[in-house]
Amino acid sequence: MTNPSLRDGLRMPFSKFWPLYLDAHRHPATRGVHYTATVFGAAMTVLAVALGQIWISAAGIAIAVCMAVGSHWSIERNQPLIMVNPFYGAIADLKMCWLAVTGGLAAEYARLGLGVPEPKTRGIPAE
Repeated sequence: MTNPSLRDGLRMPFSKFWPLYLDAHRHPATRGVHYTATVFGAAMTVLAVALGQIWISAAGIAIAVCMAVGSHWSIERNQPLIMVNPFYGAIADLKMCWLAVTGGLAAEYARLGLGVPEPKTRGIPAE
């Protein structure tokens, strides 16, 4: 399943979504933007609770989503999976961040048979 739809994504188990998610996040800069976006969204949510202003959380999460989606278009050059399953995307983002913080991300790529977590190389066409 190369380009799953929302219908496909809502029907697939997380165990099928997770390898797709990691494969779509091979570039370290893309993952870096995701980590930054996750921290930003969480910080804005904490601030919203502290100030009693829910709109701060909504704005922070919206900005974080825009950052993450933009990283796919500008860095990774692929389509974000937010339209495949937004709930799984959020869970996968947190899992990816946790694995990065705990040093287990490379092992997870290897466990899933995805190789090393770096951009896919494009072969040079034969002359």
